[in-house]
Amino acid sequence: MRLLIVALTVCAAAAVHAQGIDRDGLLSEAPAVPRRGTVRLSGVTTGTTDEGGVNGTQGQANISGSIMWVPVENLAGDVGMYWQVGANGPSARVRYQILSQSITGIDVSAGARFKTVGFNPNQGEVELLLLAGRRFGNIELVVNGVFGFETGGESGKDVEAKAFAGYRFNENLRAGIDGRIQVEVGEEEAAPPVLGPTVPAGRDYDLTVGPAVSWIVARNVGGDMFHNLQVQGLVGVAQPKRTDMTAAVGIVSASIDF
Repeated sequence: MRLLIVALTVCAAAAVHAQGIDRDGLLSEAPAVPRRGTVRLSGVTTGTTDEGGVNGTQGQANISGSIMWVPVENLAGDVGMYWQVGANGPSARVRYQILSQSITGIDVSAGARFKTVGFNPNQGEVELLLLAGRRFGNIELVVNGVFGFETGGESGKDVEAKAFAGYRFNENLRAGIDGRIQVEVGEEEAAPPVLGPTVPAGRDYDLTVGPAVSWIVARNVGGDMFHNLQVQGLVGVAQPKRTDMTAAVGIVSASIDF
């Protein structure tokens, strides 16, 4: 009997540590899908000290949001507003979880996203997503690979890598480093203006990275109707595309399930 109790305790502990990473970070995307029936409302505010940007875009703050629904097991879709290089536009994403850490030792999802504002802010974009992650005890690692191509008959393409590495202090609180970099790999637009005979006026990639913290403030909010109120924050640096600037950036988000 004692051996049985010990075995059950060990299995329960292992199950807790094998739970999927099913909540998006501020820059990286979750490799697992929440349980069936979940509806999640999220809002994000981004602020930067950079007053420039692509095509002279001004503004130091951006607000976006989304609503996600999991209609069947392992399948999630969401719609909302997406911020990219100084401009906002509607977006839609769908992803399907292929592998689960509880069964195969790793969370893996594949999906697609459509954005009316892409890496070139004058064009829409379709992105193909491959999301992977794993928990090693209290350590969490997430890696995303994204391939995007422009819509509307244009030939622009880009690749994006996102990653998170952090420590989970308990089931409600984690902290680590979150980052993303996006790079052109195809003809996207006319060559950028030059500062001199051979010096281009700006970089051809977009980078954001910094320390991030995630905290589920409350598991139950308003009885059975709302739960899992989460807040996240990041303070880091950004190097916007088509500029030579390195700017401070801050991102804050909140989400709730119902």
